[in-house]
Amino acid sequence: MTSTTKVIRVLQALLLSALAFAGGHGMADESEKPKAAEASGKGTDGALLLKPVTLPDPGRQNMPAHRVLVPDGWKLEGGLTAPPPSYHMLATLSDVTIKAPDGRGVRFFGPQEFGYADRMPLQPFTPYQGRPFMPLHQSLGDFWSRMFELNPAPGVTNLKVVEEEVMEEATEVVRKHLAPLYQSTAQENQQLSFSGEGKTFDVHVRRLVLQYDENGRDIEATIFASVRHSIYYYPDRSIRAAMWNLDNMYAVFGPVGTDYLADPTLAAIVRSRQLLPEWEVAIETWYLMKNRQIVAEGQARIAAAARANVASKSSQTEDVLDISFNGWKKRNALNDAGQSRSVNAIREQTTYSNPVLGNTVNLPSYYQNVYTDQLGNYVLHNDANYEINTDPAFNNVEWTRIEPVE
Repeated sequence: MTSTTKVIRVLQALLLSALAFAGGHGMADESEKPKAAEASGKGTDGALLLKPVTLPDPGRQNMPAHRVLVPDGWKLEGGLTAPPPSYHMLATLSDVTIKAPDGRGVRFFGPQEFGYADRMPLQPFTPYQGRPFMPLHQSLGDFWSRMFELNPAPGVTNLKVVEEEVMEEATEVVRKHLAPLYQSTAQENQQLSFSGEGKTFDVHVRRLVLQYDENGRDIEATIFASVRHSIYYYPDRSIRAAMWNLDNMYAVFGPVGTDYLADPTLAAIVRSRQLLPEWEVAIETWYLMKNRQIVAEGQARIAAAARANVASKSSQTEDVLDISFNGWKKRNALNDAGQSRSVNAIREQTTYSNPVLGNTVNLPSYYQNVYTDQLGNYVLHNDANYEINTDPAFNNVEWTRIEPVE
C-alpha cells in the first residue's frame, strides 16, 4: 500500500467513522495528554480539573496548531494529519475527540472540503482537482447517513436522524463575515452572462441531531456545521465544477435522555478550543501561495475557490463556535456588541485573567471559583466555601485564584 493510499484511507476514516466517537487518528503526544485522576474529571468535593493539551501539525514540522482544555480522567484521541499529494488543495486534516467514560464528549472536526462535477463517473473520495470527490447533499443529515452507509462505524448500529434545522441567527453571522464572496460572485455572474453559464455561492449553519447504538449504549449526538458551496453551472444548469465545505464542524454528545447541551463541563471544552495565531498565519499563507500557483497555471475557477478558503477563515469565529449553547439565541438583544461584559453574559461565559501565564481564558459562568497553576491547568468549583489548598487531590502544587476581567 502506498503512503498516499494510506493517508486517503485516514481521510475516509475521519469522515466514515465519524459516529464512532471512540476511534482516533494521530494520537496526541503522551506527555501532553492528561493523566487520569478520577473518571468523572472531578477531584474531591466536586472540583473540575482541566488540563491544557496542544496538538501539533505534522505537515508543518509539528508546529503547535490547536490548544484545548481536557478534563482530568477523560480521553483525548485524534489530532492533525498531513494530506497526501493527490489532495493538494487541502491544507490539513484534523479530527479530535474528548470523551468521558460515561459516554459524554465533544468532537472537533477540521474543515472538510470536497470537489464535484456532473458527468464525472467517480467514486466518493477519488482525488478530483486536488480534493476528495463527493456529490453535494440536500442536507447535513443526508451527508452523514451516506457516510455511515459507505462504511458503518465499528460498534455503531441503528443510526437515525432525529431532527435538523438551519440556525438562522448563526447563519446571519457567517454570511456577514463572508459578504465579499457574495459580492465577487455577483461580479463573476456579470462576466459569465454572455455565455449562459453562471455561478452560485452560499453558506448556512445547520444543527443535526442523530441517535445510534454504540456498543450497547444509546447515544445522541448534536452536530453543528457551516455548510458552504461555490458552484459553476453550464447553461443547462448541470454542474460544471463545484467546491463545497463543512466548516466550524463539531459534535457534542451523551447518553440518550441526558441534557448534554446544558453540561458545563462540555461547554468548558468547546469554549476552550483555540487555533494558535502562528499556525493560523501559516495556513493563510499556504492558501495565498496555493492561489498564486494555480493562477499561474491558468486555472481561474480553482483559484477562486482557493480565495474562498482564505476568506472563510473569518467564518471560524467564536460566535459560530458558541452556537451549541444557549447564548447564541439571545444575540439580537445586544445593544452594543462591542461590550465584552454583555457578550459574555449572553454567552454564559466569564473571561478570566491569568497572571501566572499572562493570558486570558473563557470559562462557563456556572463555576464561581477558578484556580490555576504554573502549567496552565485550571480547577473550577461552584462552592464559595471550597478551599483548594486543603483538598488532597490538588494540594501538592501551588494554585493561584484568578479573577474575572473587569
